[in-house]
Amino acid sequence: ETLSNRYPYSCYKQVFVDEVDEDYKSYATMSILNTNLLHSAVIIDQVYITRRAMAQAIAEQFFGCFISMQNWSDMWLPKGISLYLSGLYCKKSFGNNEYREFVQSTLQDVVKYEEEYGGIMLDPSQPPAPIPTSGNNAPALQKHNENSFYFAIRNLHTMSPLYVEAMHKKALLVMRMLEHRIGQELLLQVFNKQLSLASNAAGQKIGSGLWGHMLISTNVFTKAI
Repeated sequence: ETLSNRYPYSCYKQVFVDEVDEDYKSYATMSILNTNLLHSAVIIDQVYITRRAMAQAIAEQFFGCFISMQNWSDMWLPKGISLYLSGLYCKKSFGNNEYREFVQSTLQDVVKYEEEYGGIMLDPSQPPAPIPTSGNNAPALQKHNENSFYFAIRNLHTMSPLYVEAMHKKALLVMRMLEHRIGQELLLQVFNKQLSLASNAAGQKIGSGLWGHMLISTNVFTKAI
């Protein structure tokens, strides 16, 4: 209902597996979920966790499986979009107060991580933009100090799991900032445009050169915004 594009695949299955390391994992046409998400109807508190995980798994069918990242440095983008879309579902299902509490807790987690370990770069392939200044003073170029981390942030295999988790949460907050800046309707139009281009490319032969629309990058998304 949120997106104007239909589900990109012909079917969708949810498989519940015992003792998996994550609550959910999305693949094309299928999601693997932890059996701990299953609960009795009388357990109300678990409903929030289970529905949020299922909504996130479905959102990643669109952005994550059907439209994937172009480079490792664009990993934050499909994750941030899918988290934003699943958040809209939770807002509609559980109410605005539950949604605001979720956003607030996410913000606190990101702030706590950055205060303890250092700032998070969503796209490490590009240097941070200089801070805008007024007047004739030229903005000083600030270099991101990667030495503050014990690991390299330019490669997924050397990133800390805590860093990746915090980066995903920050990606959601960036989508929220864009929503406040341009409005939810225009932001959803950008998502729908990317899905429309990807759907059109999926029906073409590989030699047509359109399959690049099934990949999303920070530069392409920035231009679309």
